[in-house]
Amino acid sequence: MGTRIKQGARLYIGKHPRLFFGAYSVRTRYRDLLVNAETQIVIEGFPRSGNTFAVFAFRHAQGRDVRIAHHLHAPAQVTRAVERGVPTVVLVRDPLEAVPSLMLRDPRFSMDLALRYYVSFYEAVAEHRDGYVLATFEDVTRDYGAVLERVNARFNTGFAPFEHTEDSVARVFSLIEESHRAKRRNKVVEEEIAIPSAAKSAPKGELKGRLWSPEFEPLTRRARAAYDNLVLPSL
Repeated sequence: MGTRIKQGARLYIGKHPRLFFGAYSVRTRYRDLLVNAETQIVIEGFPRSGNTFAVFAFRHAQGRDVRIAHHLHAPAQVTRAVERGVPTVVLVRDPLEAVPSLMLRDPRFSMDLALRYYVSFYEAVAEHRDGYVLATFEDVTRDYGAVLERVNARFNTGFAPFEHTEDSVARVFSLIEESHRAKRRNKVVEEEIAIPSAAKSAPKGELKGRLWSPEFEPLTRRARAAYDNLVLPSL
């Protein structure tokens, strides 16, 4: 089966909880990441939208084990969480940044497919906008503590806010790198690690330029509309 067909099927399944949880719950590697009866918080978003920092910083701030559903990048996770009243954070990043970043991270994604993925994700989660806390990439990377305070206010929880200091951020990046190396034989793959890097800037800039080419402009505009639909009402 071709990559486009596989990814297209994944996008379809990811929007339908019954299909998504039926498919993913039988795979051991995903079970701890899925929303279930023990989940205490859900942190989900399109890939390259601050997911890894948000999860690691949350854990670092709590200082205790908390059951988090995360990193499956499927709107079905959000739908299930909202239906069950589970505290949920949806992360969102401008598609002009998130889409090229995903393409660098995973070359299997063409620009067309990455844009369709972005649109599919955020048009789906927009249907449940009243059921979660929305956090932009800038919210997460500049003042994540304020995001967690909004979670506590919205869901009447008592999660410890993240202290967004240089030392705390450096510690979180260190934990992210440790985890990355552990999965890659102690190597750092610049295109994959969820830490800012100057090495990614040039190729990302080239991809950003292509987003506004005649071939991709309609999808890019739809992706920007999905982003604005979520972000602008909250400003």
